[in-house]
Amino acid sequence: MAKRPSDKVRVYVIWQPMLPTDWVRPTTGALARLSDPRAAQFWDRDHALAKQMGRDARPPQPEPECCLKKDILWDLAAIYPKGVTWSDRLPTAALFDGPVWQRKARIGEMLGKLAAE
Repeated sequence: MAKRPSDKVRVYVIWQPMLPTDWVRPTTGALARLSDPRAAQFWDRDHALAKQMGRDARPPQPEPECCLKKDILWDLAAIYPKGVTWSDRLPTAALFDGPVWQRKARIGEMLGKLAAE
């Protein structure tokens, strides 16, 4: 996001406990990794969003190359075009893949493409 400060995007980061060390909300240090004002960060202790996304992650949704642990999606980027709304089912994403740290370039490309539209 720092490389594209003028892009009109909104980012939602959902933190959830997945590793043995993840028993509390993310610390200030973890939250500071994404300090851009266009990002909102949330703690999902019970994996509610990830479980719903996992249930809805079927065609035409792109199949992620990773990110499933104990039937819970994690470390996944889901990018949607402007104006897409969620209803009773997850909408089809423009990008639905991870792990995030390995897809940073692809995520940046997709955000740039969608911001230009």
